[in-house]
Amino acid sequence: MIYLGLDYGTAKIGVALATGPLAEPLATFDTKSSIKKIKELIVKLQIEKIIIGKPDKSLSFEFEKFVNLLNPDLIGSKLKIVDETLSSHDARLALLHTTQTRRKEKEHSVAAAIILQSWLDYHH
Repeated sequence: MIYLGLDYGTAKIGVALATGPLAEPLATFDTKSSIKKIKELIVKLQIEKIIIGKPDKSLSFEFEKFVNLLNPDLIGSKLKIVDETLSSHDARLALLHTTQTRRKEKEHSVAAAIILQSWLDYHH
């Protein structure tokens, strides 16, 4: 089974992929253009399940709007919304050995990998 992990943010979306038991950071997209890119990934990679981290309540309206635009029923994937508490914090810690520029560049995709890996660990 192929899984896609997403870390939602108002500016950036982190994307991770798992084709087995380990999640790997894949990419970071601008939120405004991410829906099309994510749908293309789902079709191209034949994603079977999408795991997306739900942000805190202050972003709930934007998050729900994003999820509705993603519309997993139309693209044939199953969407699971999970708690993303501390994923961004953990991603920053995991990237402390890199430069500040690299941390900014990779933070969202690493957070998506953490979200996806947590889900995989719990469900397998």
